[in-house]
Formats: sequence, C-alpha cells, structure tokens
Amino acid sequence: MKNEFNNNRKLIFRMLTDSVIVGTFAGLFSVLYRFIISKMDSSRKVLYSNFDFKSVIILFTMAIIISFLISKLLEWAPLSGGSGIPQIRGEILGKFKMNEWPTIISKIVGGSLGNLMGFSLGREGPSIQMGGASAKFIGKFFKRPPDEIKYMITAGAAAGLAAAFNAPLAGCIFAIEELHKTYSKYVLLPAFIASIIANYVSFVIMGAESSFSFAVTKSLPMRLIWVAILIGILTGFIGSFYNIMIVKCQNLFKKIDSKILKYTLLMAVTIVIGFTFYEVTGGGHGLLEEMAHKRFPVKYILAILILKLFYTTFCYGSGVQGGIFLPVLVIGGSCGALIFAMLENGINVDQYYINFIILGMSGMLASVVRSPILSVILVSEMAASFQHLIALSIVVIVSYYVAESLEIDPIYETLFERQLEDKNLLVPNETDLGNYSILEYTIVDGLDVIDKKLKEIKFPRHILIISIERDNKEFVPNAEDKILLGDKITVLLNTEDALEIDEYLKIE
Repeated sequence: MKNEFNNNRKLIFRMLTDSVIVGTFAGLFSVLYRFIISKMDSSRKVLYSNFDFKSVIILFTMAIIISFLISKLLEWAPLSGGSGIPQIRGEILGKFKMNEWPTIISKIVGGSLGNLMGFSLGREGPSIQMGGASAKFIGKFFKRPPDEIKYMITAGAAAGLAAAFNAPLAGCIFAIEELHKTYSKYVLLPAFIASIIANYVSFVIMGAESSFSFAVTKSLPMRLIWVAILIGILTGFIGSFYNIMIVKCQNLFKKIDSKILKYTLLMAVTIVIGFTFYEVTGGGHGLLEEMAHKRFPVKYILAILILKLFYTTFCYGSGVQGGIFLPVLVIGGSCGALIFAMLENGINVDQYYINFIILGMSGMLASVVRSPILSVILVSEMAASFQHLIALSIVVIVSYYVAESLEIDPIYETLFERQLEDKNLLVPNETDLGNYSILEYTIVDGLDVIDKKLKEIKFPRHILIISIERDNKEFVPNAEDKILLGDKITVLLNTEDALEIDEYLKIE
C-alpha cells in the first residue's frame, strides 16, 4: 500500500512538472497566433479601404492563392479544420489522432490567412487545439504513457484558452466542463498549472491586461434583475438558432463536390461582405470594443447581429481553420446592446450599458456551448470584473433553460458527433498511442451503477475498474464491492470503447 501511495505521489509530481512545460509551449503558440491575427486585422483594413478596380483584382488574386493554400493545409492535416475543440475531445477519448506539427502549422497559417481575407472566425479554437497538440508532442518526447499524454493534452488545451483570452480560471473550467465532463485531480491540477503558466507567458509578452478594455463599474440593481431574464430568453433563442445554422451550413458545403466551387463561394461572399459591411469581418474583437464605447442605433445593432450570425455560421460551415467563441461573444454583446437600445427611452438604464453587453455575451455562450459555469467565469475574466455574478448567473441559467427546452444540442457535442461520422478521421484499431485508455469518473446522482455491486453492473463494454476513491481513501475493488454516490473510479478500457463508456458513466 505504501508503494502504491509513493508511486501515485510521483505520478502527480511528474504530471505537475510536465504541466509547467505544457503551459509554456501552449502560451507561446497562443501569443504567436494572437500577434499574427492582430497584424492580419490591420492588413485587412487596408485591403478593403478602397473599392476600386485595383483593390478588387488584388483581393481576387489573393482569394485564389489563399484558397489553394488552405485546401492543401487541410489535406495535409485533416483534423486542423474548424475550431479544434471537438478534435481535442476525440483525441482524449482515443477516437482521433492528431499529427502534432502539421496541425499546429495548419492552424497558424490557415487561420491567419482566413482572417486576412475576413472570415468571421475566432482565435480561441485554434489556440486550444495548438495547446493540445503541443502537449501531445511534449508527452511523446518525454515518452509518457498514453493515459498521461491524454491528461497533458487536456492541460495544453486549457492553457491555450487561458492564453487566448487571459482567463486562467476559465481554462480550468473548460477542461472539466467541456472536455472531460467530470472532476479529477489528474484533470484539474495539470490544467490549473498549465493555464496559470500560459497566462503568465501572455502577460509577459503581450502585457498584463484583460482581454477587453471595458468592465462593469456598477452592478445591476436587484430591481432591474428582470433585464437579465429578458436577455437570457433572447440569447437562448438566438444561440439555438445559431447552432442550427452551423449544421445547415456544414450540410450546404458538404453538398458541393467541387473544391473550386466551394472556395469560390466562400471567397465571393467574403469579399462582398468586406466591401459592403466590413465591421462583421474577422473575429470581432474590435467590433465588440467599439460597441462597448459607442451607442449604436437599433437598426445598426440588428444588422450586426443578423449578418454576424449568418456570416459566422457560413464561414464555419466551410470547414476552414477557425473558432466560434469570439464571434459568439460579439453576437451575444449585440443581443445585450439591442435590449438596451429598446429600453433606454422607457427606463433609466444608461449607467448599466456595459452590463447589458456582458450579460448578452454570457447568455449567448451558455446557449451555444451549454457550459454555464464556463460562460460566467470566462466573461468575468475577460472583462476583469466579478461584480455582476448574480446577474450573470441568472442570464446563463435562463439562456441554458431556453436552449434545453428547444431540444437543440450543444454545438461542440453536435460537431464531435458529426466528425465521428467521417471514417477517414477515426483512429485505426492499432495506433502508436496503444489500444487502451485509463479514464477517471466521478459517480453522480442519476447513474444506474449507484449502490450496485460490480458483478451486478452490466457495462455496455468490457472494462476493468482499477481503483475506487472514497472519502479520500483509494482501494482496489473486487466483484463484491459496491459503487456509491460520490465515488471516483479509475477504469482501464479499450480505446475504441471509450466513447460508449464515457456516455454510460456521465450525465449530460
């Protein structure tokens, strides 16, 4: 027993040490990508500044070259398309196998070139996937076991989000709520350390400042708490519609067999929008900052909301490199600004304008991703303010409830399931990761295994329960032992069975 304790302590110490390295690399890649994207934002503004024959010819020439490069990058690294978050989850479950450096290079080059053209896609997804890919490379370099590498990938992904938005707590919550969907010290501690290190790297290189320059200066009073409910209802409906449109746009591009026609459509729409409504191009960070410092009229806010929603889902549906977090926040901020514009003439809410925007951001994120705690923490860290937790929590709960009532699946669950349908992306039975996985699960209320002996449980696939942790004591169970509420169980299983066991031992 003492040897087991010592081995466990060495394992945790090694994982925490590895997390420092993982956080450093994830932070560096995220900062590099942020820097390149900022330069591309400036260059894009110049490209679309004049609508004349010369500018159009330059843009069409660039569109041809960039389309060719993005297409080749996606052929070279098939798992680098989209945001990268479903791919990280698939990697953890043993369904996908990223080629680390091709994925990182494709994300940086493809995402940057797409941003230069004006694709309405964010930087957080690529940062998350690059963090996970770099962590996988580090794990393989140090010859860590397959199960440890998966925890390192989780830590790297969390660190990527932390550095992308200067939000280390959100990085930790993301690892638990979105990737593993269960608590474990092997998930939380490495993710926490890697996120802090990555955020430190970001602060040292890019400056110690929050992701947004605006913040709440005065909390929304309880007499106006109904505003949070109103924003929650609106963002719940808009977020659900957004998820539907992502799937429809993916289906649209899947029907186009010709790559030439596919990229021609994408680039043509991008160039038209760039010249007619430039504000909705790119991820939208600058637009959200401008919205926070200016009061736009209702018609203009509606135009931003509608165009950003349709254009973002259109770009993402094409399968190019880029995420959706930042555009979703812009759409959410627009929802908040729209509610404010409709109410400001009737009631005195002028001093709470920023509150409306921040509430809209959280509500939209909650309805799209369906990770309520992440939605509250991420927006709070980005705005460097925790003065509005009650209002944020209410808007998130309402938005979440509306989306669930409409029976619209969370976007990353949908995207993950759709990727599983592509047999070309799945890992073959024999891989260099080995054909087994070690996963941890916390037994929560509602699971069928509670209060049953191990010999009585009919698992959907064959697994081996290595250990059970109960009341801070760990033991190796036998067939007569029961699984109780609150237990943390460690299981060994075939990698190809991981998804089915994952669904069986979790309440979504």
